[in-house]
Amino acid sequence: MRASCWWRTIPTIFWSSRGPSGTLPIRLELKVCEDGREAFDYLDQGAADENAPPDLIVLDLNMPVVDGTTFLHKLRAHGRLHSVPVCVLTTAMDEEAIRRAYESGANAVVSKVDTLEGMSAILNTIVEFCFSTARRYYLD
Repeated sequence: MRASCWWRTIPTIFWSSRGPSGTLPIRLELKVCEDGREAFDYLDQGAADENAPPDLIVLDLNMPVVDGTTFLHKLRAHGRLHSVPVCVLTTAMDEEAIRRAYESGANAVVSKVDTLEGMSAILNTIVEFCFSTARRYYLD
């Protein structure tokens, strides 16, 4: 299985442990985008070229140029990309921002931490859940 993740400040996901069945870690293909417009344009162009959509988008809620809420609205309205799972990472602690993320189409909202080790652990948990635990339903 190919896994694509979108994240703007962490260039790699550290996957150091074996899965519960003793299998090797999941191989990830990462695409890093600097802002929301670049990310959406990249996805939109891939859809126009009939490339397979990513299996997962990890999204910063406070992206520059196009924020995470606007990105989510555009993604959910897109004919080929609307069913891609999105995990939103945020530093926002207020319930209103978290509620808006879910209303805009986030599948999960996770608080960022301020250490590389902490972010690595969070991203490993997200990837393991999405590709080892959850069952994906493809609409397209």
